[in-house]
Amino acid sequence: MKKLNEINMIRAIMCILVVVTHSLTKYVINVDLNPVGEAEYVQMLRLALLCATPIFILLSETLIAKNYASGTPKGFFTKRIKFILVPYILVGVVLSYIRSDNTLESFLANAQQIVLYGQWHGFFILVIFQFYVLHWLLGRFMAKINPILPLLITFVISFLHSYGYFHVDQYREFTNMNYPLWFRTHILFWLFYFTAGFYIGQYYETILSFLMKRLWIPVLTTILAFGSVLYVYQGMGFARAASERYDIMLYAVSVFLLLMAVFRKYNFYNETLMLISNFSFFIYLSHLIILPYFVKLTLDFGENIIVFNVVLTFLTIASSVGGAFLFYQNRLTRLFTGRINYLEKPRQAKEKQTANDPSYSLR
Repeated sequence: MKKLNEINMIRAIMCILVVVTHSLTKYVINVDLNPVGEAEYVQMLRLALLCATPIFILLSETLIAKNYASGTPKGFFTKRIKFILVPYILVGVVLSYIRSDNTLESFLANAQQIVLYGQWHGFFILVIFQFYVLHWLLGRFMAKINPILPLLITFVISFLHSYGYFHVDQYREFTNMNYPLWFRTHILFWLFYFTAGFYIGQYYETILSFLMKRLWIPVLTTILAFGSVLYVYQGMGFARAASERYDIMLYAVSVFLLLMAVFRKYNFYNETLMLISNFSFFIYLSHLIILPYFVKLTLDFGENIIVFNVVLTFLTIASSVGGAFLFYQNRLTRLFTGRINYLEKPRQAKEKQTANDPSYSLR
C-alpha cells in the first residue's frame, strides 16, 4: 500500500466535501425549500460538512510536523512560495478580473481585496503560510515539551476568539478595525489546528497505532463533538455556515483522527480519490470560479437535492481537473496549478523522449 495512503484519501474526500458544501449553498439559493423540513436537514448537513476546510488546513501542518518536526529544511519557503503562493496570486488575479466591471480601477480594487487581503475562498493559503512561519519559529521548542498544555492553551485562545468574534459586537468591531486582512485569515481562529496538527504529525504512528486498536474512541468523540455543533445551532440559534466556528474545532479534529485510523486499519485505497488528491490544491482554488457556471445546466436535471449536488459536484471537479491537466502542459500556465505529482512523471518522460528524438533538433 502506498506511503501515507490515508492522508491522500482524506485530502481527496475533504476536497470533494468542500465542493459539495458550495454546491449545497447554490441549491439553497436556487431551490425553494420547505422551511420546516427540508431546509432544516440541509442546514444540518452543511454544518456537518464544515469540517472539510479545517481538516485540509490541519492536514498541512500534520505533514510538515511529521517530516520536519525539529525544523524546516533549506529551501522550505522557496518551494512553497513557488508552488503554493504563486498559484494563489494568479488564480486570485483571474477572480479579480471576473469580479471587476472591466475598468482598471475596479480590477485593482478587487485584486487588493482578494489577493492582498485574502477575501475569497482561497483564504486558507494565507492561513497555511502562517502555519509555516509558526512551525519555523516554534517547531523545535514545541517538539521538546509535553503536548497537553499547548493544546489546552491554543484551544482556549481559538475558542474565545471565535466565540467573541461571532457573538460579541465590540470584539468583532475591534478585530475588524485592527486586523488588516480578511477576518477569516486571522491566526487566532486557527491556532488550535496548528498545535493539533503539529502533535498529530510528531506522534503520527503512535497515535494511529493507539486509535486502530480503540476505534470506538474517535467514533465516540466525533458523535459527541457533532452533537455539540447541533446544540449550538438549535439551542443557541447560531446557524452561520463558517468553517472557523468555535464549535467545529473538536469535531474537525475528531473526524480527521477517525478517518486516519479507519483508512489505515482497513487499507482503504481508491484510484479516483488518489487522482483527486493530486489535483486537490487546484480544485480548491478554482472550483468556485467554475461552479456557478454549471448551476443552470445542473437545474435541467431537476431539483432533487441528491441529483443536483452529485451532478454539480461532478461537473465542477471534472472541469477543475481537466483545466489543471491542460495548464500543466505549458511551463507558463503551469504556474497556475502548482506542482501536481500525478502529472510530473508523464511530463518528465515526455521531455526526456523529446530530447532524445533525433528529429527534434530539425524542427
